[in-house]
Amino acid sequence: MHDTTLSQLLTKVLLIPIVALWAFHLYQRRYREAAARKRITTFSYTVMLLVAWCAASLFPRYGIGDAWLLVLPLMAAAVVAWQRRIFLPYRLHCAQCGKPLGLGRILSIDANTCEACEPPQKEGDTT
Repeated sequence: MHDTTLSQLLTKVLLIPIVALWAFHLYQRRYREAAARKRITTFSYTVMLLVAWCAASLFPRYGIGDAWLLVLPLMAAAVVAWQRRIFLPYRLHCAQCGKPLGLGRILSIDANTCEACEPPQKEGDTT
């Protein structure tokens, strides 16, 4: 019998970041088109955690040792490196002037620009 205590712990612990990311994804919906790419990012992170949670829950069921859990973060890192445009859209500084961005703009606005550099909205644009 293989030791699967780590995988059993992960099936309980991973639920917290999954729910937190899902809730943050729902929060980002209030920004509509201004946060479309970053909503895709949070959804992608949630899916990645769900896949890890499913894999960790299958380990005890099939008696796979916890040593094989090392494959999960390696695969996750490979996916993030391969799809870095999707997984890493966050910038700490304005893309135009270089000023530091506020946390709300970093996490929720796709343009990665400060309020001063943001293009003016057109009339009738509610987003």
